[in-house]
Amino acid sequence: MAKRENRLKPIEHERRQIENLKTLEPIATPPELRPLSDGLIDLVLAALDGVSVLESGHRITKADLQQLVSLLEDLQKLAQD
Repeated sequence: MAKRENRLKPIEHERRQIENLKTLEPIATPPELRPLSDGLIDLVLAALDGVSVLESGHRITKADLQQLVSLLEDLQKLAQD
């Protein structure tokens, strides 16, 4: 298989696919766990944003990483409830 020279298009494709997940009704996720499920999707989207920044040749900032930490902290709070 040929190696891709640019990962930005596949990253953006995956990002759109994951964004679509939030518009779909879950089949088996209990309603009380929907915020946790949506939070995990948000975390994945933020991580893909970070990968996209790096792939674009830019540096990820401490603020970007702090956003990931904040999302994780929010997930921990949701999981403890």
